Amino acid sequence: MKIYDKISKVKYFEDAVFLHHTGSMFGVGCSAFSEVAVKKIDILKKRNQGKGYIVLIPEIDWLERYKIRYHPKIRRLLQQYWPGELSIILNDPEDKFKLVSQNQKVAFRIPTSSFLREFIKKIDKPIVSTSINLSEEVPYKKVKDIIDQKSDWFDFAVIPGDIKAQSSVPSTVIDCTDAKLTCIREGKITFDNIKRSFENPQILFICTANICRSPMAEFYLKTLIQKNKLSFCVKSAGFLNGGRQISENSEKVLKENEIDASKHISTQINEELILDSWLVLTMTIQHKLYLLDYFPNIENKVFTLSEFTGYQIDVDDPYGLEIYFYRETYEKIRERIDNLLDKISREE
Repeated sequence: MKIYDKISKVKYFEDAVFLHHTGSMFGVGCSAFSEVAVKKIDILKKRNQGKGYIVLIPEIDWLERYKIRYHPKIRRLLQQYWPGELSIILNDPEDKFKLVSQNQKVAFRIPTSSFLREFIKKIDKPIVSTSINLSEEVPYKKVKDIIDQKSDWFDFAVIPGDIKAQSSVPSTVIDCTDAKLTCIREGKITFDNIKRSFENPQILFICTANICRSPMAEFYLKTLIQKNKLSFCVKSAGFLNGGRQISENSEKVLKENEIDASKHISTQINEELILDSWLVLTMTIQHKLYLLDYFPNIENKVFTLSEFTGYQIDVDDPYGLEIYFYRETYEKIRERIDNLLDKISREE
């Protein structure tokens, strides 16, 4: 079995069945549009035809390519959890995925592996992905075992050389075909967390220390959400160690605008906060780039506050300056968040 660890060298053919790695588990896959290859996988896994498979795509926009429809509130889940371990069943009204769907419903996911996403882009087709085992077997977790015992399943392998420790926990599968959530299989992400994200999407503001700009944004947006009776959760965080009070001038400026932020205590960014957030809005482009260095798979949900609300200029840090500069910063944040509120309100 030929093993490719560089996408540029892959020699793909239409009816190929290949070994791949999703970022957490090994899988057997093929083009979602190859009847020959899908049938071969059915036979290899001794699986009934028409049972359906999870389909992997590299970008959310591929759903639009194949006319897959969904409610704007569902898109928030896609932004929050993709790439990741959440498979979402959506309607396929034109039956483009009839080989792998059930009743014109298809389970889609964007894998965490950037290597696999690159491969899918290269072949320019969504792929089927399923575990390497029969129903009564435990999925294979080592390349050596797969080569020794299942190499006849594959025409080739497309796997990077830096595969991390394997997971035995599959993706969570939810049905969103009626704009509501139904748990089909609970896996790596708890269904309770997904429901909470769906019902009360979390917006997270980021600045350097979480004592000047991001608290202003957090507390101002909270007042608007309460006033407009919207179902959003708002938090803020920073890159530095937490435990600090809001800066004196930020607190004064908010108080001038009848907003009480006196109980704010700074929080340091962590993986849980990022995962639990639908939208991550930074004050500068540099903050955004830092976050993408730490968490490369959050590109669908991290923006600067300015770019998300139609502005060009970053919100600079007033720390250590006179209160005039804090008032100026607050006005910049207020203008952007007014636009943000209008944007998210239209999707409710």
